[in-house]
Amino acid sequence: MIKLPLKKAALCLTTFLCIATASVSAAPNESSINWEDGDNSYITAVGISRPDSRGLALAREAAIVLAQRNLLSVMNGVQINSETIIRDLMTESDVVKRNISGLLVGAKIYEEKALQDGSYIVKMRIPLYGKTGSVASAVLPTVMPQETEPIPQPVQENIPQPEAEKIQSENYTGVIIDAQGMNLSPTFSPVIYDENGRDIYGAKNINPDFAVSQGMVSYAKDINDEAAKKRAGNNPLIIKAASVKGGASPQSMVNVVVTVADADKILLANETGKFLVDCKVVFVR
Repeated sequence: MIKLPLKKAALCLTTFLCIATASVSAAPNESSINWEDGDNSYITAVGISRPDSRGLALAREAAIVLAQRNLLSVMNGVQINSETIIRDLMTESDVVKRNISGLLVGAKIYEEKALQDGSYIVKMRIPLYGKTGSVASAVLPTVMPQETEPIPQPVQENIPQPEAEKIQSENYTGVIIDAQGMNLSPTFSPVIYDENGRDIYGAKNINPDFAVSQGMVSYAKDINDEAAKKRAGNNPLIIKAASVKGGASPQSMVNVVVTVADADKILLANETGKFLVDCKVVFVR
């Protein structure tokens, strides 16, 4: 891995992102974020510089700066929860702003090369999750609850007795909530609600270290894909979401809603499997 000069780590975020502007190309922003790789998910970005008459090293430096700008552009819009995006939190918190600046300085270069015309391309990435050096480690400690609350108890009257006995005997290893076609947006801090507004799983119910290191949920494109199997285990309880909910914007629809009966099925299955506290939760979207 190639590291940037140490002196850049001391620059403020605004100054850091303004250097080498003259050498930066108007190349399209090829940044992206993939939430479907579980605790190996990354934000990636590409920077392509113009040729620099002063040498290839400065063309490379300009490409790095553009890639970092593109990384920041993606991070700015990431939903931390249904009410807050990273851009807002950076405005409110100097700690988060410094943390994000540090992430940009430490972003990993995973591919780079000089192009035939003398320009330079750099591809960089930052992990979403991880105890250190991740987006989650930069932002979540400032918003996670200071104290945890136990997972709610199921209301067994909502489940017919034969079905309740079957659920208790299944030893479910996790839960997969299928919200395909509902425009569910990913987030660091989602909540599972029932249709009466009861929240049965959220940040207040888990160890904050889990949210930072592996995420509160894993996102998948299908109930049978590898991300779902890895997180929810070999015997998951599969529930169809009733709807999604969030804040005012479409991008804030980050929480899933299940029926009252399905909420109690999840809670009843969790009494045996204890999977909620270990974040063995998958949202399919």
